[in-house]
Amino acid sequence: MTAELFIVALTILGEARGETFEGMAGVASVIQTRMIERKQTASQVCLAPKQFSFWNGGVSEATKKKLLATAQGKNALYLAGLVIQKQMPDIVRGANHYHAVSVSPKWAKKGKLVAVIRNHKFYKVSVYCVPLPCYKPYPPATMKT
Repeated sequence: MTAELFIVALTILGEARGETFEGMAGVASVIQTRMIERKQTASQVCLAPKQFSFWNGGVSEATKKKLLATAQGKNALYLAGLVIQKQMPDIVRGANHYHAVSVSPKWAKKGKLVAVIRNHKFYKVSVYCVPLPCYKPYPPATMKT
């Protein structure tokens, strides 16, 4: 297993372990959208500071390996492979952010709610600045000179 596959699968699993396959696929879709928008690798997206709570610390390597050995872990590995190859179907309508329905982060007010899958709400946020610099997901309009 490559490091990239390990990181992406754990991100999907850590963020949506209690969800259905569809819920995990929603998280995978967001990772792929960010890869494309930010022109980053899947690992860079997943390990960016303060982006995915699973990577905020506290999970041992042994626990990570045990998580991947579960049935949901196998699903996460499958989805991660699709993301890395940029073959993940976009089931969340271009969402680049999400949060659990139990919270209301400030950034959500700036986004457009595009999907809800069980316990997660998915948003399209046009400009996001954490971490800096700000990224714009779409190329700017061509300037006339």
